[in-house]
Amino acid sequence: MMPADNCPIYSVRSLSYEIGDKRVLDSVSMDAKPGEFIAVVGPNGAGKSTLLRHLVRVIMPPKGTVLLYGKCVTTLRQREIAAGVGYVPQSSPVYLPFTALQFVLMGRYPRMNPLVRPDDREAARALEILNDVGMADFADRRVDMMSGGERQKIFIAAALAQEPSVLLLDEPTTYLDPKHQRDIQRILQSLHRERGTSVVAVTHDINFAARFSDRIVAMKKGAAVYDGPPDGLMRKPRLEELFDTEFDYARGDGEDGVFAFPRRSL
Repeated sequence: MMPADNCPIYSVRSLSYEIGDKRVLDSVSMDAKPGEFIAVVGPNGAGKSTLLRHLVRVIMPPKGTVLLYGKCVTTLRQREIAAGVGYVPQSSPVYLPFTALQFVLMGRYPRMNPLVRPDDREAARALEILNDVGMADFADRRVDMMSGGERQKIFIAAALAQEPSVLLLDEPTTYLDPKHQRDIQRILQSLHRERGTSVVAVTHDINFAARFSDRIVAMKKGAAVYDGPPDGLMRKPRLEELFDTEFDYARGDGEDGVFAFPRRSL
């Protein structure tokens, strides 16, 4: 299932969602086009992760529409969604009694005949994907014996094993040390720039969003309050109104643009 040229992979229109009397999403509309890197940013509780879960139908859209390749996600089988969309959630099971190779092979299932066991070709493809994320040497190690950064690379590899046209990630660098943060950023940058994979990433890291994305969707109190190029958000007063805090700004080298840092109280 692939989108036609210039046709959005995702098209979200007037998506609303409530839990009790709290409106978590408030009439959100956005498109994700082939080859785009979209960062979804905003303060805690803005609805970012909830939006992502609607895109993969973890939550069934109650109000509004979510179209994937022009088809309403509510009409698609989960296998159809998985064949085109790779999803890496923010939290993952603690107990995963599988080796990295076994876990990545599970990601191949949407592309395989469900009645046929994985063969050597599928195993070779899974090992190739592990190599792409720098984890080939960990193929025989159990996932639940790995560090947080190593596990995150395995989860990304499993999502890539689906051969998706779009990769959805929820806080891919949260709680990781600086080395693994840089590794994940390089992997996503390579997927986007060299392979043309579309990426939609929820992140608290505004500088990561500004540096690597083509477009930023900023959310606050369930609503999309900004949808545009990164440099349009990385300036006063827009960024400070989004997070309700003051920032200090510094210009990076070359194409790095502007970096923003929450101002510390003295």
